[in-house]
Amino acid sequence: MRGFGIRVFAALLALGVSHVAYGQSPGQWKVDVTQPQDYSLKRVSSFDRTGGNDDFRRIAPGETLTVMDVDGPGLLTHIWITLSSEEDYHLKKLVLRMYWDGEKSPSVETPLGDFFGLGLGEYHSYASEDLTVGSRRALNCYFPMPFQKHALITVTNEGRSRLALFITISTIAL
Repeated sequence: MRGFGIRVFAALLALGVSHVAYGQSPGQWKVDVTQPQDYSLKRVSSFDRTGGNDDFRRIAPGETLTVMDVDGPGLLTHIWITLSSEEDYHLKKLVLRMYWDGEKSPSVETPLGDFFGLGLGEYHSYASEDLTVGSRRALNCYFPMPFQKHALITVTNEGRSRLALFITISTIAL
């Protein structure tokens, strides 16, 4: 994932992280762990806030779920999503929206499946540098997505059936 490392490195530098340097091999980036860090690793997920085992969020037809709403600056490094839905082509009926830094209209507005490279609305396992779909329904995105002030990510169910969404988003918070 050489290109991913370079893009993360560039995004961190753009956000002002000071203790990042290239590694010994081309395309590697590293953090100087001997220095105090001016960032922290964070994670947003659909974990069960009651302490139970319902680690998902239900989305009814017509409902919009806020999956991430954080202040910045920061850098999204990984999004993992899996779904449970009885509806055919539900990947085309879920709309993913991403807003950066207080935007009124989204920078990203697309069917969820299209965002993860499944433009026909059906699951197919594959792997690329930035996107992977594996083990039946595991959707992964590794696009580094920096933001300065705020990040808001929502998913809207435009289908006819209620579904369950499991999600984890990893970030670097500055």
